[in-house]
Amino acid sequence: MGGDLGPQPSLEAALVCLDLFPRLQLQWIGPKDQLNGLLASVPASQQYLLSRLNVIRADDVIEMTDDVLVALRQKQNSSMGVALQQVAAGQADACVTCGNSAALMALSRQLLATLPGFERPAFASHIPTSTNPCLVVDMGANLAPSAEQLTLYAVAGQALEQALQPAQPVTVGLLNIASEARKGQPKVQEAHQLLGAHRELNYHGFVEPQEVFKGKVNVLVCDGYAGNVLIKSAEGVSQMLSSALYKHAQQQGDDNAFLQQKVVQPLQSRFDARKLNGAFLLGLQSLVVKSHSYADTTALVAAITSAVQYLEMQFTEHVADAITE
Repeated sequence: MGGDLGPQPSLEAALVCLDLFPRLQLQWIGPKDQLNGLLASVPASQQYLLSRLNVIRADDVIEMTDDVLVALRQKQNSSMGVALQQVAAGQADACVTCGNSAALMALSRQLLATLPGFERPAFASHIPTSTNPCLVVDMGANLAPSAEQLTLYAVAGQALEQALQPAQPVTVGLLNIASEARKGQPKVQEAHQLLGAHRELNYHGFVEPQEVFKGKVNVLVCDGYAGNVLIKSAEGVSQMLSSALYKHAQQQGDDNAFLQQKVVQPLQSRFDARKLNGAFLLGLQSLVVKSHSYADTTALVAAITSAVQYLEMQFTEHVADAITE
């Protein structure tokens, strides 16, 4: 249906992705009259893409302010609920949504099967670093996981990242306030011991927040509270620096165009959080991708693209194999 910006960006992103991926078929779910009205405005040059965009009716929408119980008991026919039902029935291979995170977690657990050992799925996504993107698990789904669950996140995350870059060794780190032993919360200390003893993990050890963005590890494991704070803080700093660079370039007079083209634009593009938009629920037997609620067209293109890429690499199979070995 769409997030804070309404359904228009999701339509624009769908058209971009249908053009990028000739074999892609998309379902657009929401109030049919409203969605069909937007389809009528699609330019003639893109009309041919609409044969691969199927509108499916859903009469309700889960609001960001809705309680989880409301979503579970009263809004099964919401756009999010219908999308997940399509996946559960095998009518769709993946679900991409901008909706309520808590409702998505609850409905996914109710309608879709989880992988062995996962009490709750975790939100996982890549963030930019000075070297390669780093996969962060968890980003807000489970605020207080056990040490055993953190270990499972590490195994699953390493398997996924190794599938993405098979030619390179993948390292796993555990987020902590310090790198020294015996510092940090008891749960983190316990997880540190379990990760270090795991024979299948290439465990780096503790990683402090400032080290994350140096690319110290390929996979960062943390509880959902710390992960969510880390990601949102990083996005805020990135936006602040981008704005500062832009304003500085504007003040340089004749040098403005040079600075914009050679310095500001490349940096903005490299660290644009929108281009890594789309956290997936790690621990489900199906693919569910959660976009930011405020995602624009660029961000939604990234979320849909990531879903396509994960499907093509059969990521759920890689994760399932790793955690059952």
